[in-house]
Amino acid sequence: MEFEITWVDPTLVVCRTSGVAEVKGYEEFLRAISSNPEFGPDVSVLMDLTELDLSPLTVADLEKLAALRAQQPRRRTATVVGQGSPLKYGLGRMFEGLLSLQLEFEIRVFEEFDDAMAWLKADDANPAP
Repeated sequence: MEFEITWVDPTLVVCRTSGVAEVKGYEEFLRAISSNPEFGPDVSVLMDLTELDLSPLTVADLEKLAALRAQQPRRRTATVVGQGSPLKYGLGRMFEGLLSLQLEFEIRVFEEFDDAMAWLKADDANPAP
C-alpha cells in the first residue's frame, strides 16, 4: 500500500492511497502522519481510497484498522471510495460503524472527493462552540 500525505491547510490533511490495502500499510501511514508535530486532534483528515484495492481485507483486518484509527481521534474524517464500487462503499461504512462504537467523533464515507471536501470545509465555517 502506498500513500501520499498533503497538507491543505493547518486544519486539514489529505491522504491519497494506492496499491493493495493492508494493515501494515495503514500502520505506516499512521506513523508517518502522527510524526508531524502539527498533527493535533483538531486536524481533519480526508482519506482518498479511490485507487486502493480493498478486496483482500477481511472483517478481522477492518477491526484491526478501526482499533489503530481509534488511537488517533480526529475532529472529523472523510473517506472517499469513488463511484461504482459497492464493495469499497460497504467496507467504508463497516469501518465507519466499527469506529463509531469506539469513539465519539464524526466520520463519513463519500463517493466523490468534492463532496467529502465540502463536508469537511463546512465544519470550518461552523466551528463547534
